[in-house]
Amino acid sequence: MRTQTRGSTLSTNSFITQQPGKAIWTLYAVISIIVRLPFWLFYFIPRALRPQPQWTYRQAITNKVVKAGTYFLFSMRVTPTLSLDPGKEKERFVVLEPAPADLYQGVLEDKIISPVKIGGTWYPVPYHESEARERVILHFHGGAYALGTGRGEDTGYVAKLLIQYVGSKVFAPQYRLCSVPGGRFPAALQDAITSYKYLLDLGIPSPSIVLSGDSAGGHLVIGLLRYFSDHKSLLPVPSAALLWSAYLDFVPYYGSVESHHNYATDFLSRPLMDWSREGFVPELMRSTDPYISPPRHPFATDTPLWVGVSGGEVLEDENIEFVTNMKRIDGNRVELYAEPHACHDILGFGNVMGFETEAKRMASVAGTFLHNL
Repeated sequence: MRTQTRGSTLSTNSFITQQPGKAIWTLYAVISIIVRLPFWLFYFIPRALRPQPQWTYRQAITNKVVKAGTYFLFSMRVTPTLSLDPGKEKERFVVLEPAPADLYQGVLEDKIISPVKIGGTWYPVPYHESEARERVILHFHGGAYALGTGRGEDTGYVAKLLIQYVGSKVFAPQYRLCSVPGGRFPAALQDAITSYKYLLDLGIPSPSIVLSGDSAGGHLVIGLLRYFSDHKSLLPVPSAALLWSAYLDFVPYYGSVESHHNYATDFLSRPLMDWSREGFVPELMRSTDPYISPPRHPFATDTPLWVGVSGGEVLEDENIEFVTNMKRIDGNRVELYAEPHACHDILGFGNVMGFETEAKRMASVAGTFLHNL
């Protein structure tokens, strides 16, 4: 039986999340990786010894290095900074005011968490009213709700693929994160409503808007679709939704991601997912709530849904479970695509992990899905 996890107070008292513990942990991490790297370089020369025999040498080495590096990094829980300054995005970065208060109903009404100003980045350039017939992708970045900004450093590669294969414009909100105060649920979902209403107010018709999200961003897309379903008269629904390696289930696998059968073929590690679960779920909300862990809570939606997942990632099972259950609802249109041997979130990290070809293929399949609607 799966265990439940609750709570929204981040564990920040650990020795390695404060100085001098951070410095000592960082030094240990660097030495540990340097010591193990020669072994990995030698060990993965035979294909049979790689996590997947179909993987290239680069993919096998990169997976090991990235997994080790992120394990150490996320254990320190370095709090990100979200700024409303344009920075190097310049005119592509915009600041969004909260939508009218009556759009934040039900689960979005919270005594502590309220809608706020957020930022967002346009790719490749800001939207112009002359482009009203063009498809606009509202993309929510990944990062387990603990990391990411939607800016070029973490979403640039995603946006490039989406523009090439899916739509002509991408808007990536800088939604609030659970790793900072005031960022637990429903903060990000409030920001998703703010972002969607922003696009509508620009004059973009809902049939031209496609929702998209990788990893935790996929979870946010499902939350938004469920909210539309629960409040049918509030807003017009988008034309379609795309999920990429969605992080959907906040009920842990027997308490640890390390018990998953795909753990060896993925770079996701326990510290990031523990950090996410501790910070995202409110104290008075169960981790099994439909808005928190949607796979076992299917719902009717008028929005066609495409789900992309990789056969070597730890989130494979929950995506398949979600699709299976959603297909049981009459009227739902749901399509699953599985890239057989890749790791987690190749749309976001394919260029880093050596899965560029697989990422392009997945994006192309999603584009075909939209073309056939």
